[in-house]
Amino acid sequence: MYGVVGLLVGVAAIFAFSASGWLYSPDEKVSVIGARHLVNKLVEQNFDSYNQRSIRKQITECLRDSYQYLAMSMYFDQAEVALPGFHKMFKEYSNREMSNAVKLMTYMNLREGSNKFLGIPEPKISYEWHDGETALITALRMEHKANTKFRTIIQLALEKHDPHLKQFIEDSFLDQKVKVIKELGDKVTQLGKYRSEEPGLGLQMFDNTLL
Repeated sequence: MYGVVGLLVGVAAIFAFSASGWLYSPDEKVSVIGARHLVNKLVEQNFDSYNQRSIRKQITECLRDSYQYLAMSMYFDQAEVALPGFHKMFKEYSNREMSNAVKLMTYMNLREGSNKFLGIPEPKISYEWHDGETALITALRMEHKANTKFRTIIQLALEKHDPHLKQFIEDSFLDQKVKVIKELGDKVTQLGKYRSEEPGLGLQMFDNTLL
């Protein structure tokens, strides 16, 4: 209780306003109009504009991938395709990418960055996905591209001397992408083995392993 009271008193002391409408701090006197800007800069903690721009682009990429995976999931749910395992897997991938986008947006707020919601391109539909392997390779390429972009953000964070952003990207996304890429590579190999052993039923048998 005393700790909370002490914290409130401390915050009040730092951001107290006088009757003349000025904000006092130990180092400077800031006008009420500039107070919000001061708070933004303090919370931002040297959050470089280039880093913010790279995160905004990645948010859009995550949302686009989520949209694409959703389209793939719905494709496999069609009666003429009827592969529920692929449907389930790509729906989970779509949810994961949406979660990644929200995580990046939340981080922008944490660092007092500026979230900007950009347009999401229409997802591509390919009737070649029906063989399963083409869809897996499509997903593998998407994940490889995303991994490359996250590594680019890490490199930019290093150049701009932002260790917190670097650590956040590594902990939240880099390990995830490496594991998903390996997982998809394994699935392509496994599907090939099912097909070679059961030429007629291999795809359906593999699909059951995804449920």
